[in-house]
Amino acid sequence: MSKYQLFRLVVAAVIHDNEGRFLIAQRHLKDSHQPGVWAIPAGHVETGESSVDILEENLRREVKEEIGIEINIENFLDSHSWVDTDYKKVTVVFLCTIKSGEPKALSETNEVRWVTIDKISELNLAPHISRLIGKANERLGLK
Repeated sequence: MSKYQLFRLVVAAVIHDNEGRFLIAQRHLKDSHQPGVWAIPAGHVETGESSVDILEENLRREVKEEIGIEINIENFLDSHSWVDTDYKKVTVVFLCTIKSGEPKALSETNEVRWVTIDKISELNLAPHISRLIGKANERLGLK
């Protein structure tokens, strides 16, 4: 990492369906960062992939790698910053739906499930997840 880099950019997807549910994944139990915690698909932006629609293309790749589906990116939902062990991260979150495929746990995840807003508090969530799903729920006009 360059000493001139000010932050690391992360993209994330809040994926919803027509039944008012949100897709979350449990991080692999052997993950070095928050093992077993429930989160949304996300990952660092890699700049070498594309120079156009870089956030969207990175998000599509991350979701495919983590839970094996193709997504439709509907619109921007949120952005926030946080400090990791040695540098600041800025996360850009998009509201998405499934374009194709069936969500499944792959190498980075232990389990994948659909949840409603009233059940989200029962899970051990990564930071910001409850707030993001609440914001998506409100944006979608769900109860």
